[in-house]
Amino acid sequence: MKKTITTRYSVAVASALALLCGLPGSSLAQSKKPLVDSCWSMSFEETFDELSLRNAASPDGLWHTRYIWGRDVIINNEQQFYVDPDEHGYSVFSVDDSVLTIAAVPTPRALRGVVHGQPYVSGVLTTEKSFSQKYGRFDIRAKVPAGQGLWSAFWLLPSFDQWPAGIAVLPEIDVMEHLGHERNTYHTTLHTNQTGKLTSHPYDHRTRTDLTKAFHTYSVVWTPEYVNWYLDGEFKVRHRTPKDFTRPVHFLLNLAVGGNWPGSPDGSTDFPAKYQIDYVRAWTDKGNCS
Repeated sequence: MKKTITTRYSVAVASALALLCGLPGSSLAQSKKPLVDSCWSMSFEETFDELSLRNAASPDGLWHTRYIWGRDVIINNEQQFYVDPDEHGYSVFSVDDSVLTIAAVPTPRALRGVVHGQPYVSGVLTTEKSFSQKYGRFDIRAKVPAGQGLWSAFWLLPSFDQWPAGIAVLPEIDVMEHLGHERNTYHTTLHTNQTGKLTSHPYDHRTRTDLTKAFHTYSVVWTPEYVNWYLDGEFKVRHRTPKDFTRPVHFLLNLAVGGNWPGSPDGSTDFPAKYQIDYVRAWTDKGNCS
């Protein structure tokens, strides 16, 4: 989710990049097989029959409504403030028929004094305090919103009790990022500090489908050797696992508004903007997944 100026790659050049990264052609061919649930054991499932928020009243709740850093820290020059129903008396989260909606709206008048001047409010959910896993498969089934300036994401970060000293950006796997004005494209990225400075490996996935019209399943399989991404179970791209990907990771779901990458909303952007999530899952390899 943390963005830097990088060269973005389409999956049309993924095979060439794989060769440059030292990936054997036969291994790349094996990774192109569709995902098969039978070789995986589910380790985490959230189907959003209700929303279990972690706060002072519910310290054992599943989902935390902020990042590891403070709410007042705004990254990527984004224009939203992430609110918590208990802390701010206003909810951007709703559950209907086992589907979670994260809504972004212009900042309500009652909140203008507490959102540090941000023109929009929205939501982030993380399992930083409740669930993490090292290696495996991670899925989200979601419907992303359309609209200029909207930036929905599902990503993975290593878990720490507090932000580690001397590190500006944590190693990161972006399973899915979608910009609302690019309806047929989504993005996957690895961010790594293994060389001593942040290096990003981004890939753009152009589809024949308008991703904002229906739910799709976005997946990543992370092993000690490789990171593979999938859309609706079908292979998209592979990258060698960076050496600093050594800790269990937790889930992050968020709907950002504005920022360096998507730009600001304009008159064509409809609010409330809705990022809808059907489920989030994690799996471990039974030992026979290719």
